[in-house]
Amino acid sequence: MGGFVSFVGAGPGDVGLLTEKGRQCLEKAEVVLYDRLANPRLLRYTKANCQLIYCGKLPDRHVMRQEKINDTLIEMALAGKRVVRLKGGDPSVFGRVGEEAEAARNEGIDYEIVPGVTSSIAAASYAGMPVTHRDYSASFTLRTGHSCQENELKTHSDDELGDTIAYYMGVKNLYHHCQVLINKGFPPETKVAVIEWATTGKQRTVEGTLLTISDEVKANNIQNPAMTIIGDVVALRQKLAWYEEKRMFGKRLLIAKASAEESKLERYFLNEGGEAYAFPTLKTEKKSISSHELKQIRLAEKLVFLSPESVTILIESLLAHGYDIRDLPRQIYSLSEKTKKVLLSIGIRSEKITEPSHEMIKVGYVNKPISAEDNSKLITTHHLQIDDRFEVIDKRLLNEETWETVVFPSQSSVDWFLAALKSYGYRDNWIKTISFAYIGQRVKAYAEEKGFTKIDEEVQRELALGYWK
Repeated sequence: MGGFVSFVGAGPGDVGLLTEKGRQCLEKAEVVLYDRLANPRLLRYTKANCQLIYCGKLPDRHVMRQEKINDTLIEMALAGKRVVRLKGGDPSVFGRVGEEAEAARNEGIDYEIVPGVTSSIAAASYAGMPVTHRDYSASFTLRTGHSCQENELKTHSDDELGDTIAYYMGVKNLYHHCQVLINKGFPPETKVAVIEWATTGKQRTVEGTLLTISDEVKANNIQNPAMTIIGDVVALRQKLAWYEEKRMFGKRLLIAKASAEESKLERYFLNEGGEAYAFPTLKTEKKSISSHELKQIRLAEKLVFLSPESVTILIESLLAHGYDIRDLPRQIYSLSEKTKKVLLSIGIRSEKITEPSHEMIKVGYVNKPISAEDNSKLITTHHLQIDDRFEVIDKRLLNEETWETVVFPSQSSVDWFLAALKSYGYRDNWIKTISFAYIGQRVKAYAEEKGFTKIDEEVQRELALGYWK
């Protein structure tokens, strides 16, 4: 079977703005080539064996130049792979998809273009400025903030300029663009807004006029990626700004992980306007459960599940050996609410406990040394390990972002967080500088035992409200 390329728009940054079709493409992909501006959280939708390739172009340097990107797409597709080229925003709006699709077509490779939410409209909306309005704007123009030499030689008529104008990635040439518009007859007091890292918890917006906006951008050190919106609709921001008023807007949070499942805490803080990232990225390696171990489970009086994953894996093993949930003991326990809910979803009621008792058979994964006696009563269903496909992403986010606080949902999340930091060479510095928040007093005490000292009281109060559950 021949290869196939999907050119997918990742949207402007908010993970919720990925289209359903875009997500389906990622779930089927065998290879993903992704840009710096595509939210790396989206790569979690891929299969465990999907190859992730960072293209990472920056204005002043290229991790992978365009020619190499084209060559890699072709090479992977000709090898029969299902390839996704993941681009920030919409791939057809200053995303060079025409060049890449043409390269695929020239090699006889089938492809599709999956549109994404384009960054100009999203940035304006998240900053409280609809790009059209019956009282302010009846037309909308998209312009690139940095042109290639061929485009610079083209002439443009004034009819191209709508009531609202958006410049993509135009911080470097902002003064030039403003002067050109003034020379074309735009009033110098025309309102302008520049939005950095739009639709994310890093979003910053500055306002001014064609005369003053360049100075405002310099004074606030606004950098690309940034979107410039020009026109009367900018005035609506004073009444319609909404995203920057969210409860956790601007907070920079790492959510420590101790499972391969999606983090509810990350999703909650992202939805509340924070810049949250679940770290480290973990994957589950299933272990085969033997007939002897299944017999041990069937003869047990009390059974405790240590994690949500352990429920699914054990049930799969039971069915594969000709058993079902009727062969489980009557007294079943769980160590977390999440595990309890998974059991209930398959018709099994359990009692939530904080610690397994000595006589219980434990099913799951233990992240710390245990005694030989306890080990004899442990049925290991899986192992966790850091997903090395995300090492480039995790390191890049640690380096490029300024994180304020780490949230610890469990004691094991403290261990995984420290292990990942140590492997990346960050451990000692981070313990001394980063604040923390926690779920449960035992987790707090454990984090303090490991060297964390400063509690983020704002995040701690948010956790106590329990809205994230």
